[in-house]
Amino acid sequence: MATDLELSPTEIRGLCQRYLHQNISDSESGFDIVSYKLKPTSDAPAGYLGSHFYLRVTLKLHNSEEIKQLTFFSKSAPQGNASRMEYLEDFGVFQKEIAVYQHVLPELHKACAEVAPKCYYADKNLLVFENLADQGYRMGAGRDGLLSYEQLHCCLKTLAALHAGSIIMEQETGKKLNETQPKSVVENAYPSDVPPENLRVVNFLNSCEVLKEFVKLIPKYQTKLDYILQNFTEKMSYIFEAVKTSEVYTNTLLHGDLWANNIMFQYGKYGESPLQCRLVDFQLARYAPPVLDVLTVLTIPTSKAFRDAHLSELLSDYYRFMTEFLKRAGLDIARFIPEQSFYKSVEEFRSIGLIESCLFCHLVMLPPSCTQKLTSSADGFSDFFSKKRIEICLEAFNTDELYRNRMLDMIQDFVDQFVLNDEKE
Repeated sequence: MATDLELSPTEIRGLCQRYLHQNISDSESGFDIVSYKLKPTSDAPAGYLGSHFYLRVTLKLHNSEEIKQLTFFSKSAPQGNASRMEYLEDFGVFQKEIAVYQHVLPELHKACAEVAPKCYYADKNLLVFENLADQGYRMGAGRDGLLSYEQLHCCLKTLAALHAGSIIMEQETGKKLNETQPKSVVENAYPSDVPPENLRVVNFLNSCEVLKEFVKLIPKYQTKLDYILQNFTEKMSYIFEAVKTSEVYTNTLLHGDLWANNIMFQYGKYGESPLQCRLVDFQLARYAPPVLDVLTVLTIPTSKAFRDAHLSELLSDYYRFMTEFLKRAGLDIARFIPEQSFYKSVEEFRSIGLIESCLFCHLVMLPPSCTQKLTSSADGFSDFFSKKRIEICLEAFNTDELYRNRMLDMIQDFVDQFVLNDEKE
């Protein structure tokens, strides 16, 4: 275990007391710590932006002499990889997530409903959460990254609670979230007003180069290839404008990173329909119109055929959930997000789900054989983000049918709707 990940006995006691709802100031009563161990885990969802651990603590309870085992899920900035750490420090993701869990989500949970795992410890290197797996939560998608109607319906209820809770908190404090907690919502995924050499801008442009290589391989675009390639990156770059805090629409806390692996579903003993869900990984949280989250979660883990069949119904579900959460707090949704305004924002931002899909999925959908190349060497991460991205992704596109079919589905939907539509006009 790396030195900077070690927790002191006092810190362990504090997080156990929070977990057991004990009086934190009374350090003498309750329990003794027998042992604790922070152990890397391979069966937890692996992330490019963090390393995952189980923290296992053995306690001896004073009142019964009972030995109790507690298991927490922990994440830290990636250990032992200088290039990835440099990327993350420039990105600012870990500091932001700590700010969200320390200062925003506890108040939001009180204001509306639980949307994320409880966090028992947060400092500059480590976050310690309740272990959702102990409560029957698991990720809902296979390698294809697709979620079912029932899963999305369930997720939209949690997402509505996140957005409604943000509005309710602002009504209680009388201040905007970006004023009270600016560090929690600073835009770090698609920052504006940064130099061209900014890592996020370079990363975006490299992603577009990969996607344009895929476009070149699609037969139906051969006669319009020059036009598509000339306009593709500009159409994709709309996301830098779209994610800004709006002066037109109501803004709320957004998750900002809604692909299937960041959504955990709890299932009942017998049914396959999820009972509820929790959102994890708030590293890309922002303050912007809630429809951005909605369109992203209804696009990244779905196919075009699914959206054609179900999008309007799921949008309606979300608006109904929002209405209900605000109503419980004595608020009328028409004050904040009138129905007409909501659907206008859907129309205005509808390309965002597809842009996010293309940017996320060319990376997170890579087959294991390709991702091993990224993580097996010290240079793998930096190589991918600079020199070898096109090579690795083209190999996946040409050899892995699942990867190719998913990328084709989202790229063609984007090009047909948002690149070639201008040509027709």
